[in-house]
Amino acid sequence: MIKKKYSLEKLGLSYQRDGKVYFMLLILSFSAGCLAGSLIGSFFGLGSVLNDYPDVSEINTAGALALFFNYSRFHLVALLLGTSVFGLATLPVLSCAKGYALSCTAASIISCYPDKGLVMAAVILGIPAILSLPCYFVIAIEGFLSSARIFHLLRGNSAPKKDKLYSKFLICLPFLAAGTFAEIKLIPYLVSLLT
Repeated sequence: MIKKKYSLEKLGLSYQRDGKVYFMLLILSFSAGCLAGSLIGSFFGLGSVLNDYPDVSEINTAGALALFFNYSRFHLVALLLGTSVFGLATLPVLSCAKGYALSCTAASIISCYPDKGLVMAAVILGIPAILSLPCYFVIAIEGFLSSARIFHLLRGNSAPKKDKLYSKFLICLPFLAAGTFAEIKLIPYLVSLLT
């Protein structure tokens, strides 16, 4: 009985250590995407990069649920990838893509508006990122841990039962809803003050 308890504690410590390693891997992937996006984004026009982001007319006509899905699409993909073994290979790629999209858009805004570009990028991307990025990394790390657990189970090894992916996603939902609300109400108002 004591030996079994010790092995479960050892698995729990390994699970926590793996979480830190996965966090570093995801941060490095995100940083690589940011670097590539900042280098490439300044060479494109604003229209070609921002096609993926809703403008003011789309915000006024689209429903709140559609804007929520647009705002949290990376989070939802990280949740889906975390429920399969494929998340081990694809979550770093998703983190790189998120960093690339964010940085490329910021670089495009800054290059198109040389005098107010930095402030506009901080308003348009920075305010939603304050709520979005921590939630993304919480979900992506738990997704990575869940994928690793599934991988260990497929190989016939034991794995800790600490799968918190769904509960962490539910905790992040109010923050994602607040970020969506900021994109609908606050960001267009602040951008109208800047232009």
